[in-house]
Amino acid sequence: MIAGGGTGGHAIPALCVASSLRSMGAQVHFIGSRTGIESTLVPKANFPLHPLNLTAFAGNPLSRARAATLFLKAIQSCRRIIQQIGPGAVLGVGGYASAPAVVAARTLGVPTLLHEQNSVPGRVNRAAGRITQQTLVTFPRAAEYLEGAETVGMPTRGEFFGASREAALRELGLEPPVVVIFGGSGGALKLNLAAVEAFKRTTPYTVVQVAGRRDFGRLTTENPRHVILEYVDDIWRYLAAADLVVSRAGAGSLFDIAAVGRAAVLVPFPFATGDHQLHNARYFTEKGAAELMMDSEVTADSLKRRVEDLLDDDDRREALAREMAELATPGAADAVARRLLLAAEEEAGP
Repeated sequence: MIAGGGTGGHAIPALCVASSLRSMGAQVHFIGSRTGIESTLVPKANFPLHPLNLTAFAGNPLSRARAATLFLKAIQSCRRIIQQIGPGAVLGVGGYASAPAVVAARTLGVPTLLHEQNSVPGRVNRAAGRITQQTLVTFPRAAEYLEGAETVGMPTRGEFFGASREAALRELGLEPPVVVIFGGSGGALKLNLAAVEAFKRTTPYTVVQVAGRRDFGRLTTENPRHVILEYVDDIWRYLAAADLVVSRAGAGSLFDIAAVGRAAVLVPFPFATGDHQLHNARYFTEKGAAELMMDSEVTADSLKRRVEDLLDDDDRREALAREMAELATPGAADAVARRLLLAAEEEAGP
């Protein structure tokens, strides 16, 4: 059983692990939030989802009290679900649905594991990490916050590793060179507005801007080689077609870029919890796999200049791409799946 979600950064790696488990002959159930992205993605991937009513511990005292009440009710709901399904082990992946499922599993004596995607764990995973039997992390830095953690990397969809640049350009009808700009599943308003201003006039290169549902309606361009999309399910094709990627620094996005091996300019979201996007980005920039651009530096002029400087420097771009590809973790989903199965087997005994 896998619990958590809320955003693509939690839900997509969880689905990668679920696919690995299914390929190994295991049955997988999900526990998630009714309002999280998992409510769409999990059923679409043909896994059963047990939804919970949850909300953030934020806002005024009344809102916090309501969130606490829903959390306690969620623990009881998770106990009933776990007793009904009888999973051999439970994996928490972060997000509001993760903690109540992990707590419920522990009270029932079911083996519990945790996977932390970011370099700085969020509050939910820090709390859950204290009671899980095994903690797995994507970035070595995260192990500093979670005692006894093992680094396994980021579960990543297999389509990224097999994506062909030539096929992607042909299938998408894009003319190289290609720059892809995206801010993750939620979009990135400042980056979106700067990109629209930077590339709205004719350019000698193609710009594909995946804006996100929140910002898409307010963005326009006059440039026939500037394509603005709301959302794409097959982002691996666009990344494969790219000569250069400009992205926020959520962990999932970074390891997607690594899986296709493309040069990148990373613009961390400055208000991420624990500044984890900056720490995520630095893991890549310190290894020569990407360039860093702080959010405060982003303007239409600075963004266009950085993009064009890299497009004009083939050696630099190719060096970044080579180092980026070295940081991909193609075995991470299988590694997490195997540890779940081993925990279940050990609990079941001979």
